[in-house]
Amino acid sequence: MRWFLLALGVTLLLAGCGGDVDPGRTSAGLAQVRFLDNLYNGRLDPVYAALHPAYQRLVPHKRFVACTRAAALGGLDSIEILDVYNDPVDIPGSGRVPAKAVRVRLTSSDGEATTFVNHEVKVGPRWRWVLNGPAVSAYRAGRCPGG
Repeated sequence: MRWFLLALGVTLLLAGCGGDVDPGRTSAGLAQVRFLDNLYNGRLDPVYAALHPAYQRLVPHKRFVACTRAAALGGLDSIEILDVYNDPVDIPGSGRVPAKAVRVRLTSSDGEATTFVNHEVKVGPRWRWVLNGPAVSAYRAGRCPGG
């Protein structure tokens, strides 16, 4: 009986630890944090390097940098990864591919919070971020996104 109670106690203790994974500690979540931190701190070379190669072919480095600087993103107080889940995306020239949707909450230095979803796609050993539909349309039309 004592062994049974001990085994039951260990089982309950382990069950109480839960299987929840912090989405901010997943590889896609960490890639998104690195991308956003670099983006908001003006480190645009590593941001562009982390862009999916199909989108690098669509948007030259010089144009990406000019458009990003023109956006004047402002100060960033915090990045919180709220969720990471499977959500395939369409990649130009590749079709529909497996991806991770990363739901993010950004808080600006003035306290304003914004929640959105970005996608990360595994290319070789690295996660690469992808442009959203409106950004692709803007670049294809020769405009900067949001402009």
